[in-house]
Amino acid sequence: MRIAALKNYRAQLEEACRVELADIEHRLRVATEGLRRLEVEAEAEAQQFMADVRGGLTTNEVEGRHVALNALTEAIQQARLVVQEARRMRDEKLSEVVEASREKKKLDILGQREALRLRRGQERREQGELDEVAGRRFSAGRDR
Repeated sequence: MRIAALKNYRAQLEEACRVELADIEHRLRVATEGLRRLEVEAEAEAQQFMADVRGGLTTNEVEGRHVALNALTEAIQQARLVVQEARRMRDEKLSEVVEASREKKKLDILGQREALRLRRGQERREQGELDEVAGRRFSAGRDR
């Protein structure tokens, strides 16, 4: 009975880890999409800036655009850190899910072995009882 309780507990742990993993993967997708949007925006801004520079910008316009591009670059760096952390968390949680699954599988195998051991013990007892009955009948048949 203890194995069944442990199996149930491990199954609940595995399910909780899977739910957490799904949440982390969702956050990773959102962070990755945000990073891609920022990178596309930065590329477009850089292209536009270069085109505007060729067209002639004032010093104040260049400084303003440079500040904006630097802010965008900083946002991209922050987004990359968020994605990196989300990947680390995902990998860590995935390891926990795998470990929980392995533990549950071990308990499944132990449960199967225990059930087999109990079934074999029951079969031995039944066979012993049948042998005893057969022995009594044989003895009763000889005594007549």
